[in-house]
Amino acid sequence: MILLLDLGNSRVKWTTLSRGKRTQTRTAASPPIETWADFAKQAWGRLRAPAKILLCNVAGAAQAAALREWTLQRWQIEPRLLVAQATACGVRNAYTLPERLGADRWAALIAARAQWHEAACIVDAGTAITIDVMDAEGSHLGGLILPGIELMRRSLLERSEAIRLATDTPAQGDNRLLARDTRDGVDGGTLYAAVAAIDRIIADTSAALNTPLTRIITGGDAQTVLPLLAGPYHHAPDLVLDGLAVIAEEK
Repeated sequence: MILLLDLGNSRVKWTTLSRGKRTQTRTAASPPIETWADFAKQAWGRLRAPAKILLCNVAGAAQAAALREWTLQRWQIEPRLLVAQATACGVRNAYTLPERLGADRWAALIAARAQWHEAACIVDAGTAITIDVMDAEGSHLGGLILPGIELMRRSLLERSEAIRLATDTPAQGDNRLLARDTRDGVDGGTLYAAVAAIDRIIADTSAALNTPLTRIITGGDAQTVLPLLAGPYHHAPDLVLDGLAVIAEEK
């Protein structure tokens, strides 16, 4: 049995893989460092020792170290940290320094290649919004990184005293295109900023490549932006874990 872990900025997701079959994906909020041992015991304490642990970590070194300490103590196993490579699993990395590509983006590219075998645009709408494009031959063409919706909202509140004070009152929950209070204005404006950026980037990229792109979206805000995006999308909430499963089976 292999334990697959996706350690994100906001959430931890995991599943187990055995003989090509996966268990149901589990998701939890990322715990503070001081409670990691308690979290890990509750999440994985009843699992038998895995043959290996494959980890995609974008949460930082401290979180990875806390996980490593627990797995070594519990099972005497050190997680294998995913690092992007120049080529793997039919995907060629566009980065000049391949290891600088985020591990989550690398796993998502590998999953997309394994599932669709088409020119694709992968949108990860999480704490940050990342957009990566891959051609039909599996060559990663590069990508972009944007602030996520919550980061944009937080930036407005932190950098503008007038907006922060005006949002102290609860939102009206007005779903109109044009809001009638400041909090709804911030919420709607940042949502449309994300949607507009994604739509424009995909449209321009598709035109530049002169080919339609299979559109794939993942991340915690995927369901928030999906109703407003142009064109059809494959919603793949476990795309990073899907990529980890492909990598685990290749080894």
